[in-house]
Amino acid sequence: MAKWSKQLFIRLLCELIASLLVQFLGCSFGQGSSLAYAFSWGGLIIVGTMAFRIISGAHINPCISIASMILKNIKVLDGFLYMLMQLVGSAIGFLIAYVMFGSNTLFGANTNYCVTTVTVDPWWKALIIEFYLTGAWVLAFCSSWHESNQELNESVSLKIGLVVVGATLVGAQYSHTCMNPFRSLWPAIFSMNFDHIYIYVGMPIVAAILLPFAWLYIYLLGEEETAKGPGAEVKNEEE
Repeated sequence: MAKWSKQLFIRLLCELIASLLVQFLGCSFGQGSSLAYAFSWGGLIIVGTMAFRIISGAHINPCISIASMILKNIKVLDGFLYMLMQLVGSAIGFLIAYVMFGSNTLFGANTNYCVTTVTVDPWWKALIIEFYLTGAWVLAFCSSWHESNQELNESVSLKIGLVVVGATLVGAQYSHTCMNPFRSLWPAIFSMNFDHIYIYVGMPIVAAILLPFAWLYIYLLGEEETAKGPGAEVKNEEE
């Protein structure tokens, strides 16, 4: 069982703050055309990744935490704590945005504020789109944890952010490019609009489970060559 420490507390706090800011600013200002949507949400991931990667690894997404646990970049308990902080942070961020811009009253009229919707026909194509785009984000992180990239941490943060921008731009016109279950969960709850919510919650998690194993057994041929990247546990926590 992981030891509670000041370092772990700071890492968890970073995940909460990053998730809060991305959800709040994304829902507040990430509207409009596909290009504006992509650079708003994707740009926030660039900022969050560059700001918090050296401290917590800047997962900001439970899918990244799941992949990190599978590749043993962080401890399992730490990973679940990361996801809890992401859940709480995104809830607070959405609540602030909702009160400020979504409705005149808390739990007011069904405005579908910040709700992700499927616009591609037939709807099942959104399943493939969300799997593929989430996979791009997950694989970018898998690559960043590889030992060959450990000397490129600063540029890696920018590259991961640009992957998210590109993926968001591709999927914006079809499924609003969720890639993060918590990003869609809170808008759906507040608007009571659960149309296709299983796509936005389920498919990213499926991608987060399958693709790290693909990375491990296809790319790495089953060898544990993945290094301990930023935000991973340190030796004094294992004692």
